[in-house]
Amino acid sequence: MHNKASLPNYEQIAGRLDMWIPHLSLVSEALLERLLVYSNNRILDIACGTGEPGLTLARQCLRGVTVVGVDSSTAMVLVASSKAVSEGLNNIEFFVMEAQRLSWPNDSFDGVLSRFGLMLLDNPKAGCFEMLRVLKVGGHYAVAVWDEIQMNTLFFSCAQAFNQRVPAQFQLNLELPSRLAGSSVLPNILQEYGANEIATELFTFEMKFSSFQEIWKLVENSGLYDVQLGSLSIDEQLGVKEHLSNLVSEFKNNNEYLIPHSCRLVWGKK
Repeated sequence: MHNKASLPNYEQIAGRLDMWIPHLSLVSEALLERLLVYSNNRILDIACGTGEPGLTLARQCLRGVTVVGVDSSTAMVLVASSKAVSEGLNNIEFFVMEAQRLSWPNDSFDGVLSRFGLMLLDNPKAGCFEMLRVLKVGGHYAVAVWDEIQMNTLFFSCAQAFNQRVPAQFQLNLELPSRLAGSSVLPNILQEYGANEIATELFTFEMKFSSFQEIWKLVENSGLYDVQLGSLSIDEQLGVKEHLSNLVSEFKNNNEYLIPHSCRLVWGKK
């Protein structure tokens, strides 16, 4: 079990997490490119957070396709639902539900998606089991998880900068995001639980920032690091800022920061 004290309170920060969406949109697009979706399919987005990539799929308005998103955080589901309502999307709905205990019977969905959700569950294997349980035989899946932590460059850099300064109980957990890392870990779990076809790829993309100030704004305001920031004095926070600036300076290109990331995509069918 991981140290809960160091984790963000998703109920409190749900409204601010969308600051990350533009930086992860390429991963959503990559997942949707790999998920085969046919007319009248019913697609499940597991651990959907504030709605991605389910909302992106719903916006494509494919003929008769409906999307269902689930997340354990009530606040996240409220944010996702409000987007669907404000955009007039009547082909997607969201429910508060644990990914490890989905309430649908076996073979309920034609396709399943998950972006950066499975590896954060208390029991990732249970989440994989449930995902494949509710997927119809012949149905398709596409998931993304973080791979080795060093390749999640911005988070890894933030962890280095914070963990030198914050009390032990608030240190960022470097093992949690990479629990399903590697070319065989997640595919082996999916094969065990009934995946019939499995493809995997290390997907590389860049997060682009116009200045370091934009990076620091994300750290300060997105909510992901509230616990760590709250445990430090102003001077210590400035130390983190300076340390992080030094760590990401190698990715500065003219006036722009192009920060490379790699994640693991796994897709196929049951």
